[in-house]
Amino acid sequence: MKTKFFLLFSFLILSLSISSHQRSESYSKVHIDSQNEIKYVEIDFSVQISVLQRLGFSFNVDWENRLQKEVLNDYRLNKSCSIKDEPIFKPSFSTGYLSIFWTNECGLEESEIVFNLFFDKDSSHTHISTFLIDTEAVPEKIYTNSDRFWNESSKKIEISSKFNSFFDYLLLGFNHILSGFDHLAFLIALLILKVQLKRLILIVTGFTIGHSITLVLGALGLLTPSSQLVEALIGYSIVIIALECAGKITSNHLLYSRYLAYISLLFLVIFSFLGYQKFLVGLIGITLFSYCYLHLSSRYSNLYFTIIITSLFGLIHGFGFAGNLSSLGLMEGRLIPAILGFNLGVELGQLLVILIFSIIFFQIGNFFKTHLDTLRIVTASGLSCLGIFWFVERLI
Repeated sequence: MKTKFFLLFSFLILSLSISSHQRSESYSKVHIDSQNEIKYVEIDFSVQISVLQRLGFSFNVDWENRLQKEVLNDYRLNKSCSIKDEPIFKPSFSTGYLSIFWTNECGLEESEIVFNLFFDKDSSHTHISTFLIDTEAVPEKIYTNSDRFWNESSKKIEISSKFNSFFDYLLLGFNHILSGFDHLAFLIALLILKVQLKRLILIVTGFTIGHSITLVLGALGLLTPSSQLVEALIGYSIVIIALECAGKITSNHLLYSRYLAYISLLFLVIFSFLGYQKFLVGLIGITLFSYCYLHLSSRYSNLYFTIIITSLFGLIHGFGFAGNLSSLGLMEGRLIPAILGFNLGVELGQLLVILIFSIIFFQIGNFFKTHLDTLRIVTASGLSCLGIFWFVERLI
């Protein structure tokens, strides 16, 4: 018993340590307009508040000025450029984003941008920027730690732009899975359900299909959910799958669903008391869904039911990136390659993770033959700790 509590405590400590190593992304829209002897460069920069929290940014006194100064210093343009007016700072805690808008006055030389922001805090950070040059949309730029430079001559690669977009986003989708610990935890939760490998691949493909649907809807601007709630629900999906695993092993689905309902009710009371009413409807909805899901999973264990449920969870996970593509407004002809590339990258990343962890779990199963179910329950309990921690952390 002491060993189990130690393992659960270790998982909780682990969640604290890796909470700052989730996916790290920011975005900007750049409009370059040449007029007479002056070139105006307008920049609309945005980042999720949760990303800043994971990067260790302190929201204490005067945080807006500190962040604005950091963004302006590390979003570098030509030396001839100077800021025209006072930057506009637009935090939106309801959507979970904040943005900074400013205009630069530059000479007529070719525009250059060097993006150095956040890489010192997270080398895996990604920044996506779209460009409009004299009313002409040009291919977007994906900045990484190893590729921080863009200049105006980049617009001349029109012939291969669609292919570049596809492969850029394929790599982004691949890294999206491998660098997203919440996605990895979700895949591990699916693995400990102990289904056949062929069925598992179909289940994960169902997840990707759901992921693709919301990615398309969000990128087209047809759906714009709260990013804060979406990020929290990604953590909650891990809890549900982990509890399903524990319920199947112990045949106590009803017990877990009852306790989950009690805990959800407690959260509703606490959030109401603390003034977090904006998510109450969503919390009530996921409470009812969780209770019904655990009841249904105790009666129906066929493949199609599991695929449908994981596809629903895929819908939630897809919103984590979809809203960002929508706000960016990719140029015509590049949105479809970007979506296809990103989703293919996600699928390839998931299959790689499944292959690696299946081999690991197979070896562990051979070593702990008599205690395999106990190990699965401990793992499910640990994943539940991680999921609950991420759920609460991202809501408040």
